[in-house]
This record gives sequence, C-alpha cells and structure tokens, in this order.
Amino acid sequence: MKSNRTIFIGVVLLCLLIFLSLTGCWDSVELNRRAIVSGVAIDRGPTDEEKYVLSFQIIIADEISGENARGTSPVVVYKGSGRTMFEALANASRQTARFLSLGHIRVIVISEKFAREGIKDMMDVLERESETRLSSFIFISKGQPAVDSMTTMTTFGKIPANDLVEKLQTTSKQYGYNYRMEVDDIIRGIQIPGGGPIVNGVMVTGELDKKDNNDSLKNIDPEAILRVTDFAAFKEDKLKGWLRGDEAIGTALLKNKITQIPVVVSIGEDEYVAFIVYLSQVHIHADAKDAEHPVITINITEQAGLKESPNALDLTDPKVLNNLSELLEQSINDKLHAAVSAARSLKSDYLGFGEVVERENPRGWKQVKDHWDSIFATCEIKFNVDIVIRHTDMRSDSFQSKKK
Repeated sequence: MKSNRTIFIGVVLLCLLIFLSLTGCWDSVELNRRAIVSGVAIDRGPTDEEKYVLSFQIIIADEISGENARGTSPVVVYKGSGRTMFEALANASRQTARFLSLGHIRVIVISEKFAREGIKDMMDVLERESETRLSSFIFISKGQPAVDSMTTMTTFGKIPANDLVEKLQTTSKQYGYNYRMEVDDIIRGIQIPGGGPIVNGVMVTGELDKKDNNDSLKNIDPEAILRVTDFAAFKEDKLKGWLRGDEAIGTALLKNKITQIPVVVSIGEDEYVAFIVYLSQVHIHADAKDAEHPVITINITEQAGLKESPNALDLTDPKVLNNLSELLEQSINDKLHAAVSAARSLKSDYLGFGEVVERENPRGWKQVKDHWDSIFATCEIKFNVDIVIRHTDMRSDSFQSKKK
C-alpha cells in the first residue's frame, strides 16, 4: 500500500512540475485589444531617417457590423515612419489605442518610387514576420503615392482593401490579363535567373481630393475610382517598366495565367469580330545542347468562342470559321511577340526562359548564367499557336445575313 501511495504522490508532483514549467500564452492579446489591419501602403520617405512611410488601413468593427455604428468611415488609416519597416510600425502604434494586428492583411501596395529603388528588404520583412501572411496580394501604385490606394472609398465594399482584392479576382476570371500575385510569388520572382517578378499595378482615377470622402459614393458616377491597372515588370527586385495592351496580354499568356480574355480581330475596313479565348495552355521547351545559342520553342493551344459578329459572315461555313481561326492565331502570335520584345527592351527575363534552359542543360547553364542577358536578347524563339473556335454562342448565322 505504501508503495502505491508513494507512486501516486510522485506522479502528482511530476504533473505539478510540468504545469509549472508551462508559460502559457505569454504574448496573447485579447480580441478587443486588437486593431485589425486590412491593408498596408509603403511609401518612400523624404530622408533616410524616414525612409519607410507605412500607412495601415484599420477596420472599424462597429461600423462594419452595423451594431453601435456612428455613421463614420468603416476604416481609418494611421501612418508611421522610420529607418526600417519595423520602426515605422512601432511609430504608428503611438497613434492607436490597440495593438496593430497584421494577420489579416489582404493587400500590400508599394509606391512606384520605392519599387524603382528595390523591394527585396520589404519582402524579407514580410517573409520573416510571423504575423504577416505570404498570401497577401502585392500591388505597385502607378505614378501615385501608395497611400492613395488605402484612402479611397469604394462603392461595392466598405473596406477598400477587400474591394481591390475582389476587383483583381473578377478581372482575372472574366476579361482581364491581371492575375493573383502574392508575397510568395514576388519572392520567387526575384530569384528568377536574369529576370524578376511581374506585379499588378493599381491607381486611383478621378478627383483625388475627394477620394476619401464618403459623400462621393452618393453619386451615380463615383468621383474617384480605385482600379487595377498595368503590369509592373522587374529586374531582380527593381521596377524597370510598365506593360500594357498586347505586351501585358502576351506576358500573361506566356506565364500560363490566362483564364479567359477578349480578342478582337479585323476582317476589313472598320469591320471586326470579337472572341473570348479560354482554356489556354502553354508549353515552353528549350533546345539547349549549345547553351550559348539556345532555341526556345513556345507551343500554345487555346479554344475560343465567337461573341460578336456585326456583319453578314456566314458562320455555318467551315471555311469562314477556318479563316477566322487563322486571324485569331495571328492576333495571339502578335501578342506573344510583343511580350518578348518588351522583356528584351527592359533587359529582364521575367518570362523565365533562363529557367527552361537551366532545366534542359544544368551544366551548360552554369557557363552562361553570368551573361544570360546578352544571350536572351538575341536567342532564337519560335511560336506555334493553335486555336480552335468551339462555338458561336447562342446562334450561328446573324439576322444581318438574312437581309442581304
């Protein structure tokens, strides 16, 4: 009996010692003491002492839920500056009565001025900080301070950061070439041999002095609109230029990021046919036995649907569809050429051709990686485009053809 009692007491004492060694959640913060940050803008300060100017878009929970709402703005922006991002964060905390909670950041906007200097230090912080998420979306503010994107009221959502995310998701699925670009994507893009990341641009159009006024949303025509814009093309971690139109569409195609895009082809003077192109698949191969003179082959297959034909074309005729398919293939081919030409002019292989050469010939890549820029500028690139027109939507021939 004594032996059993001794064992029992020993177990109890051991459990007590274990419990005493547990520190618990020593750094926990109650929810009512947290300020939820939905977006961050990073601007370049005027001096190195204020190099980083961070603007935090904080959600006002009472205004979002509707309970105890006071009719004020659903978000508020606080700023902090410092020599480093962490110092700027600490500086901003002086203005808030709650702890800045970074775990719900959906959008990070970097000013164009800062992007041209380099963003690798910012990416290091975002990857290292335990509270931030690698799934936050990155944008570059085109020609404007990044804070403008955090202080623009939006119509479809009370929180501007969430509205910007939804706009990106909508345009990527329907009619745009913009696609999701998260912190992790940017970090991996910086490490592309001889290249860099592609980042979505954002800008505010309209009357900027009224962008933060809730009354501007009472008009049918909003006075300031937050919109997703062109691609920011980087070399390593520095912004080199902007891609728009065919250059941007071709780049998204080569990145295999297109869900569907509208394509318009000309069939005569002031006559056009509009298509929706979808199910785009791209395969890039390199003949890199001679790494100094690689041949890049790009095979792209797509399907298309005819959406608009304001003319008397006989769409029941296979020859007509074959001719339209050829015109469509030429249009896509032009966009791919425009994308490659833009990358070469910016001297950045953000398209990732160097990675393809490295996979095909790792030993040869070691010999050319230090001067890949010059090889990328002149290497042979072949395009093979194959597009099939799958349907003409709700009808084949147009009522216009019956009139003639």
